[in-house]
Amino acid sequence: MNRKIKLLAIGLSLSLSAVAGARDVDHKWCPPETPAPPAPKTERVNLSADALFRFDKAASTDLLPAGKQTLDELGNALRTEYAAVDGIALIGHTDRLGNDKYNYNLGLKRAHTVKSYLQNLGVTAPISVGSAGETQPVTNCQGTKPTAELKACLQPDRRVSLDITGIRKK
Repeated sequence: MNRKIKLLAIGLSLSLSAVAGARDVDHKWCPPETPAPPAPKTERVNLSADALFRFDKAASTDLLPAGKQTLDELGNALRTEYAAVDGIALIGHTDRLGNDKYNYNLGLKRAHTVKSYLQNLGVTAPISVGSAGETQPVTNCQGTKPTAELKACLQPDRRVSLDITGIRKK
């Protein structure tokens, strides 16, 4: 009986050793590894309001030819250069000339106009709109009278910002 147990133990030991040394060379019992999908990234694009709209205007009829061309190019890029667009956040900005409420509403109207234009081009991603009015200037211009020089200095403050969240094609 002892001898049978010893032979059984040796056989079991050899079997376990063979299994321990086995390798999944062909990966037949493991599912294939798939790379993780790329994570969406947010890209900021600033469009000059003065290039998009006539001064102090926001309607689609106030879009300048260069502004329409810029939006056409942006719409094309959104459709062709991105594998996926999860969302677009539009924020309208103004300069500090005028009162807070007026500037907030002007920025909001510009953002809504850009949203409608992009949707008419076939952009189907969710688009949110908002306004920062005059609260996020990028300039440090001196003066309070709306002279031609001050308006020119404040030009970079007049813009529409787009935060595009998505995955670009490689």
